[in-house]
Amino acid sequence: MKAIKSWGLILSGIMLMLSHLALAQAEQNQVLSLTLEDCVQLGLKNNPQIKIAELKLEEARAKLISTGTSFIPTLTASGVYTHANNLPEFKMGEPTMIPTTFPMANDGTPLPPDHLHYLPFPGFEMSNTREGDVYNAKIELAYPIYTGGKRTEGYKMAKMEVEVAKEELKQKKQEIAFEVKQAFYQVLLAKEMVEVMDLAYETMERHYQQVEDLYKEGFVSNLDLLQVEAKLSSLKPQQIQAHNGYNLALLALKNILDLDPNSELKVMGELEYTPEEIPPLEELISLGLSNRPELVSLDYRREQAEALVRSFRAGYLPTVAIFANYQWNRGSEMPPNDTLWREGWQAGLSASVNLFGGFRSYGETKYAKSQLNQVIIGKQAFSSGIEIEITAVYLKLVSAKETMEAEKKNVESAEKNEEAANRRYREGMVNHLDVLDAEMSLTQARAGYLRAIGDYLIARANLEKAIAKWEVE
Repeated sequence: MKAIKSWGLILSGIMLMLSHLALAQAEQNQVLSLTLEDCVQLGLKNNPQIKIAELKLEEARAKLISTGTSFIPTLTASGVYTHANNLPEFKMGEPTMIPTTFPMANDGTPLPPDHLHYLPFPGFEMSNTREGDVYNAKIELAYPIYTGGKRTEGYKMAKMEVEVAKEELKQKKQEIAFEVKQAFYQVLLAKEMVEVMDLAYETMERHYQQVEDLYKEGFVSNLDLLQVEAKLSSLKPQQIQAHNGYNLALLALKNILDLDPNSELKVMGELEYTPEEIPPLEELISLGLSNRPELVSLDYRREQAEALVRSFRAGYLPTVAIFANYQWNRGSEMPPNDTLWREGWQAGLSASVNLFGGFRSYGETKYAKSQLNQVIIGKQAFSSGIEIEITAVYLKLVSAKETMEAEKKNVESAEKNEEAANRRYREGMVNHLDVLDAEMSLTQARAGYLRAIGDYLIARANLEKAIAKWEVE
């Protein structure tokens, strides 16, 4: 009976383990279907560069809190225990002879010292040879009421560092969002190319079967059959390349989204173009110069550098502070008071000024001015670079739009040509090679149109990044 129960427990454990394995396998094989917006949000959530930028923002905020404490009084408590062998004390010394009478002659003249009477008085002398324990405790409140502006400017610099970190995080999010969009559009393009090439290959296979049947019946020559076979063979590498391109595009998207390369991913959406007007170049440049996080960050850097100049100039000014303390001590007095606790308070005002520091303040001020000038020149150069970037992306977008419209017309013409070729073939006016040429032209036109749409969508996303159009959270 016990053996049966044991085997039952073992079988139950095995079944439970197998069920867990089956569930894990099912989760692994689950297809993840994502739209463009889903991919962008997932990319922003998982990207390690964004996580680093978020930590830098957290670091800047912590530094701001730390800097702000300079405006709050400091309260400190301290205690000191000392064992010493040089504490003060009174010791017995040689007696002091004190005259008790001052005899005089009858005429009032003082008599010689040998006629004086003395009384010995115990002698004492103070020494620093006592060994003992000394205790000191103190609570002190201090507050600098004037620092020449160092505190205020230091807080401004820390505050600007927070704003810079925010802009850098925004910039990184916009860059990652563009990379995700670009990869997503590449997947859509690759998927459409697979469909086009599969359709072209299937159509060519049907033609081959038709021509082969005609060849067997003696209506076409062997040369005709070989020509169709050559057309079919030429499509196979293109079909394989399309499927491989789709797999590579999916892998690239998974990498950006930080997904398992072996996971099943399905993108939801179509590669389509919605007619829209492209704003004027001048308007786009103006938007870019106003919105780009890099330029906004440089504005904060300039304020930070100006605050640094003022902070170093404050090195020439005095600092004033107030303080108050309450303290307790025991053991430093002479016996028998060395066992008593003494306590008391102090309050005061302190001021200091650096009369000569080896030109340190002068050098620091020059350094800060150099930093400021670098920021000013850097922003000017970066602004010019942004104008060039926006112009280049704008021209690429215009070119992509024109190419796409031209490719669309090519598709329309190829469709009409293919339809006419099939009609004339049925009427016996052309042979099958003319039909094959028309279908091959249609396949190429469709592929070219799809590439043009993909190029346009990517160029549009790139322009949106260049003008910082996205408010990514």
